[in-house]
Amino acid sequence: MISSYIYSSKSEMSFDSKALHQLQALAQKENKKHNITGYLTYKNDHFIQYIEGPESAIEQLITNLKKDNRHQIVKSYALPIKGNRVFKSWNMRYIEYNDLVEIGFHELLETVFFTVNNKLFSDEEISNKIERMLNKISISLDNIVN
Repeated sequence: MISSYIYSSKSEMSFDSKALHQLQALAQKENKKHNITGYLTYKNDHFIQYIEGPESAIEQLITNLKKDNRHQIVKSYALPIKGNRVFKSWNMRYIEYNDLVEIGFHELLETVFFTVNNKLFSDEEISNKIERMLNKISISLDNIVN
């Protein structure tokens, strides 16, 4: 079974393109060791990251993320346990925010994710909307070389 988690965080430092790709490379290396997949995007000092993998590995990564002084988690959402991964081959893919804009998912991501605590949607609706969005992102970007 696969656990998954999505969060937004405010960066405590500036990240240029080079630093973001270095962060991606480190995350890919570490995530591969723990059978974790997902993606990360960054805009205006804010990250949005989705991770999925074995429950114990995800719980440990969440603990590590909360202790990481490079950012502060603003909002987070644990999705229900599922049978399959969304991002099977992405140990950690950095997705340029402009790529999300090009495929039309930036506004959906921001709208759905940032309404989590406003209770505009039920927990089940939130989970379903996030899952559909993640699947569309995966399908849309799977053919683009990392």
